[in-house]
Amino acid sequence: MSQIFKAQGDYTTALTYLQDSLAIQQQIGDKAGEGTTLNNISQIYDAQGDYTTALTYLQDSLAIRKQIGDKAGLCPTLFNMGHIHAQNDEMDEAVSVWVIAYVIAKEIGYAQVLQALAQLAPRLGLPEGLEGWEMLARQRADG
Repeated sequence: MSQIFKAQGDYTTALTYLQDSLAIQQQIGDKAGEGTTLNNISQIYDAQGDYTTALTYLQDSLAIRKQIGDKAGLCPTLFNMGHIHAQNDEMDEAVSVWVIAYVIAKEIGYAQVLQALAQLAPRLGLPEGLEGWEMLARQRADG
């Protein structure tokens, strides 16, 4: 439901549904659902231009996803964190986070995040496709 309201620009209603969902997930101990909902809440704040709050929700989502070993959940959360850093003109931080997202997405075959990164590469001055991300990942691994 929240995604419908978000698409219609009714962020208040979308946020209400998401916060209700989050409360239920926390009550029943659904950590995976909690991580997803925190990520989705961040997207509402992102759409409203409140990047600080969006990043806070993403950091909470990231912590939960790491805690439960949810690599598939880490990918979109990291991608979205990179987006927020880019919105704040923190490009070094954005690229660092996107490289981590790339490494995990490549490892688990998360096509949606890999495709998004491939499309993003030319805008960052990287070679088209995933070559640039692979190069950056190798550079960071070599340290």
